[in-house]
Amino acid sequence: LLEPLLLTPRAPARGFWIRQRRLFDPTMASAAELSSGAETCWRNLRKANPLVMAMTNRVTPQRVADVLLASGASPAMTENPDAVPEFADVVTAIGGAIYVNTGLHTTQVASAAALVAWRGSRDKAAPVIVDPVGYGATPWRSSRIEEIIAGVKPLVVKGNASEILGLSGVGAADGKGVDAGSTQPLQCVEAARALAKRLDCVVAVSGSTDIVVGPCGTAVAIKDGNGGEGDRGKMLTRVTGTGCALGALVAATCAPASGAEPLVGAVAAHCAFTLAGRRAVARARGPGELSTLLQDELHLLEPEHMAEVEIEVL
Repeated sequence: LLEPLLLTPRAPARGFWIRQRRLFDPTMASAAELSSGAETCWRNLRKANPLVMAMTNRVTPQRVADVLLASGASPAMTENPDAVPEFADVVTAIGGAIYVNTGLHTTQVASAAALVAWRGSRDKAAPVIVDPVGYGATPWRSSRIEEIIAGVKPLVVKGNASEILGLSGVGAADGKGVDAGSTQPLQCVEAARALAKRLDCVVAVSGSTDIVVGPCGTAVAIKDGNGGEGDRGKMLTRVTGTGCALGALVAATCAPASGAEPLVGAVAAHCAFTLAGRRAVARARGPGELSTLLQDELHLLEPEHMAEVEIEVL
């Protein structure tokens, strides 16, 4: 049953390179199949060491690079717009992925424009994962993010509930700057479905319960992404860049070298981050210690541990 969910590691498939419908009908996947697929994806990631070209905001490069390394991926923090096209070709050739976090500082605006131009000129292109940070905060910011998404044709869009709600057009973003607002992921499942269908991509919503939605409408809930019953997200929200790092991890698990169908890859990343966060919070005395323990727990996470995370197909 799991064969349709997985691809051979290091053998990039056409579905990651050309815009087409997914390699299997995600509506056929059960929670058990997705959990098993996530386990295999994590095992493949550790073997493949996929290259992730990360274009993130100025606050989080260290966090993103550390989390990717701890998880078994190979980060390349690329910002110079002149380097983007050639490096993106390298990433494509070896089955890697590209992560774009819309910090939108001055040089990143130019880098994003270079990536859009590159994507438009290539028939074969590494999958791009977009984290629409701060969508809805200002009209200029929202407009630039929409242009980037339209230009790079993302395989996955990963954001908080406010960002996804705003992008979908179903409701208004209610975030506070670049932070999530009061809307919870479970409240915007239909918004995520609408966005996934419109963009023909996977949409992931991070929060107390993470939601991952496929372009055919399947919605998957990854329970308890808030650090466990004893924390409810209070300490995790005091560590800079955890959401950015999660987005980069989605790029690693969705890289062709990791061998997973996009929906499964996104689920795998959220399962890994949920479990590592839960374990780290249980040991940490404060945000500083949690920051280090989160990396440690990702490093220690074994594929078979994925079964500890509760997954529900909605």
